[in-house]
Amino acid sequence: MKQLLLTCSALLFCAGVFSQSAVTLKFNLDKGKTYKMQAINNQNVVSTYNGNSYTTEVKSVNSISYKMLSRDNDMMNIEFRFDTIQTKSTSPMGSRETNSAIPAKKSEYLEQLMNRFSSNSIIAQISTSGKFAGFVNYKTFRDNVLLGLDSMPDNKKEQIRKQIEMVVAESALQTMIEPLFAYMPDKPVKAGDKWETSYSVSGGGMSGMIFNTITLEKADGNSAELNVTSELESIPASGDVNMSFDIKGNSTGTMTVDTKTGLIIKSTDKKSYSGSMTVKNQGNVMNIPMSIDAQAEIVKQ
Repeated sequence: MKQLLLTCSALLFCAGVFSQSAVTLKFNLDKGKTYKMQAINNQNVVSTYNGNSYTTEVKSVNSISYKMLSRDNDMMNIEFRFDTIQTKSTSPMGSRETNSAIPAKKSEYLEQLMNRFSSNSIIAQISTSGKFAGFVNYKTFRDNVLLGLDSMPDNKKEQIRKQIEMVVAESALQTMIEPLFAYMPDKPVKAGDKWETSYSVSGGGMSGMIFNTITLEKADGNSAELNVTSELESIPASGDVNMSFDIKGNSTGTMTVDTKTGLIIKSTDKKSYSGSMTVKNQGNVMNIPMSIDAQAEIVKQ
């Protein structure tokens, strides 16, 4: 169930025009200035097993702060901190709520590691056109989070390690950051122009690609209004794995972008995904149909 929630989460996790003149959209961040965003996601996950349907509701609120440390030509070094990772899930198995900003109890082992997750920062290289180039200090960040395992009981370490590894995986961290920047055009655009972007998503045992088609509706000296349509295609798991996904779907939404900084002021979208999860257990193979409907919002703070 935790893998499923992380997957959903990974699935988780994007005035008038000046006389129709083209506008250049790029990131222009002030060095050392802290910017903050909040991502809100509400989703319903319906899975079918042995002819019965089970619904899981997941609500998440993630707060992220970041600042540009340096810039070399068009490549920026940006330091990110996941200030709050808050999730509430409700399913037939019960309810669970976590908040990485609240100090965990001594017996809450995973939550203790999530506290460390929120208290450490990671540096990513991102171009002024929104292209993700990689992490600068990934190993240090990961080691600082996993260091908390040393104080946990030996009979709990392996179970907790498997759970936290899905959160601190390099691909999972990229999934949390890249969509906040992957919407810029490669050239100046005017109202009605379209362009495409894409990025990978990963979490909870699933990997996939998001393909965006973005349209500039209008722009002025302060903001640009964008329409965004996206398609998700999962990538088949390689090798002999116990869990794999075949998920596809689409989303539609709008985005308001600050034309001075390039950052999102506000974005909203609706997602609809469907497919199946295949689980292997002791020689048995189960195919579980599932659908995911979600509403998401990103707001500048």
